Amino acid sequence: MRRFLAALIGVVLVACANPRPADADVFQDWLAAEPGRVEAFARFEAMLTEEGVAGVVPTHELWLVDQIRPQCATEPFVAPPENEWRNLVPALRYIRDYVKPAIGDVRVVSGYRDEAFNTCIRGAARSAHRSYYALDLTPVDEGMSRADLIARLCPIHETDGRRDGIGMGIYSGRRFHIDARSYRGWGYDHHAATFPCVTER
Repeated sequence: MRRFLAALIGVVLVACANPRPADADVFQDWLAAEPGRVEAFARFEAMLTEEGVAGVVPTHELWLVDQIRPQCATEPFVAPPENEWRNLVPALRYIRDYVKPAIGDVRVVSGYRDEAFNTCIRGAARSAHRSYYALDLTPVDEGMSRADLIARLCPIHETDGRRDGIGMGIYSGRRFHIDARSYRGWGYDHHAATFPCVTER
């Protein structure tokens, strides 16, 4: 019993020390920490509205720094280069029109990656995240299994993804990638040979 209580206390302390970076309150604090961030984010929101993709996901999540290797993240959020903001629009349209109707709401776990962060996590030099074409996502619905994800997303990617030039990766668990750079697919090791739409259907 003592071991259980000690473990439980440890989990609580870790959770308190490391709030979820995607939390809107954390984002507001980050915005206010430096001059210019509030105005830049307002321009970003206006661009999404102009392109008809506002509200596809909570907007602050689109500036989230991936926590796949927390030691590589110097801040919880990052402002992507303004000249690359519109690169993300086709991916957001695809998520809005095909992904969400198939699996429900999604949570962003990775968006733009600058060079230092991408190097630290040993990301691909030509990663679509580097030029803000890509998002990594997970389903909000905890009942959505990996098998469900594959069964629902793969047929859509094969038809609509091919037509729209959308790349999709499905990694371990329920994390998946959508980008608007080109039509292709890959699995947990970033290779086409492990693409679950081929190997797990």
